[in-house]
Amino acid sequence: MKNPIRTTIVYALASGAIVVPAAMLLSTYLYWPTAIKLVLWADLVLYGVLMARWSGARMLSVFFPLAILLGAALWPKAYIGFFILALGVFSWIRSGLCFQATPLRALMAEVITMIGAAAVLVFLDGHSPVAWALNICLFFLIQSLYFFIVPVHRASPDFQNAKDPFERAAEQAKKVLDGL
Repeated sequence: MKNPIRTTIVYALASGAIVVPAAMLLSTYLYWPTAIKLVLWADLVLYGVLMARWSGARMLSVFFPLAILLGAALWPKAYIGFFILALGVFSWIRSGLCFQATPLRALMAEVITMIGAAAVLVFLDGHSPVAWALNICLFFLIQSLYFFIVPVHRASPDFQNAKDPFERAAEQAKKVLDGL
């Protein structure tokens, strides 16, 4: 789970296989639109937790945008608005909270991945469970492109064990003075 690209691809396949059956199961208790919105929300919660773990962000900062999205999921007759808000919350979590290293590159990556994901959702609009599963899988596969454009920087073990800059400067000053 340390490699975001590979994990996102595996997550895409798992989401495509699990979300629609879970929504069908939940639709026995709720209406179908509410059931699918709640299952999609839960899917984004899990992916948000993964992104927070990859970036080292606090979990609480990820849950606030997801709480807003939960409100939209429970709001009756807010179908298109839920999906647009879900794309916005997804971008907010990824570029605003979790991966903040390069703002211009991250903005470019967000635009590319969100336009691509929205295009998949619009042009492959299907009304069958197989089409829904395919759309969910393709959505997350397109999201894995983000990590190609904006790589996740991890601190190397040498960097974590590095000395304080003042200690390094003092050692260099001692070497200079010893050389005189």
